[in-house]
Amino acid sequence: VKTDVIYAMLFSQITFDQACPTNRFLEEMSRCVPWNLFETEIKRHIVRKTGGRPAYPLMLLFRMHLLKTWYGLSDEQCEFQCRDSLSFKRFLGLNIEASVPDATTLENFRHDFEPIAKTVFLKLDKLFEQQGVFISPGNIVDASFIQANSRAHKDPEQNSDQDADHGHKGFGYNTTINLHSDSKLIRRIETESNRAHDSQHLEKVLVGTERVVYGDSGYQGCQEALIKRGCKARIVKRRQRGKKGEPTPDLPLRDKYMNRLIVKTRVRVEHPFACFKSVFKVARTAYRGLERVSSQLVSVAMAYNLRRFGFLARG
Repeated sequence: VKTDVIYAMLFSQITFDQACPTNRFLEEMSRCVPWNLFETEIKRHIVRKTGGRPAYPLMLLFRMHLLKTWYGLSDEQCEFQCRDSLSFKRFLGLNIEASVPDATTLENFRHDFEPIAKTVFLKLDKLFEQQGVFISPGNIVDASFIQANSRAHKDPEQNSDQDADHGHKGFGYNTTINLHSDSKLIRRIETESNRAHDSQHLEKVLVGTERVVYGDSGYQGCQEALIKRGCKARIVKRRQRGKKGEPTPDLPLRDKYMNRLIVKTRVRVEHPFACFKSVFKVARTAYRGLERVSSQLVSVAMAYNLRRFGFLARG
């Protein structure tokens, strides 16, 4: 009887391997992602309760959390896709007959992971640094608007999201990133209310080892602070307004030429924001409250870095 069971399991696995379509992206992630680092950090900070029904492995839930972020899925959609898609099951390390955690279990893991998301993100950044990814100088700082998950009321006290605020782009949050210009990996990310100006978040995203910092014209007021840090400030210059009733004077030719050189590098920071909003579908926050929104965007930045690192590993 035991032999028949073994043969049936082997036949089931062979059938699963033959029927499962090739997903190049997920296979690449399985090879390139430093799973040992994540397993160590997650098990160190997330303590499981003893007794009762055996819990699902933490790394299984973490892989589902990554799938949810990479494909822009809700908890319920992620559960369905993990049950339905053979390539998802292979990435999770499950056979065709294995049970998949439900949406509530995935949600509970997300709540446990939110407090340590920033710590894990910084550990991943340190690993990249040890591997020599950030050898070349150059960092780009930029901010992007993320719409809140609720509408704004005329009376601010009636807003369901009290941490979101109005800005020149709408009602929501402002997320600022520090991007390594060569590898296009995100080194730091900070999310704040949308009311403050982009330049006020610069200090929070600086690593401290920058030698050259690129930015758009919104960071002109930060040039002196960057120079004091020993950085070369490569900030786009804009025209100064003329006196009342007079036309705005044009930029000197030298400034125009420098702007063209700066923009060629600075434009790279738009790529991760495009990935956030178009691929990961986070043009609008999924949660309410600054703490949860910030944790969500840290997880998104980490998922983006893993995706980008897989591309860099191709050579």
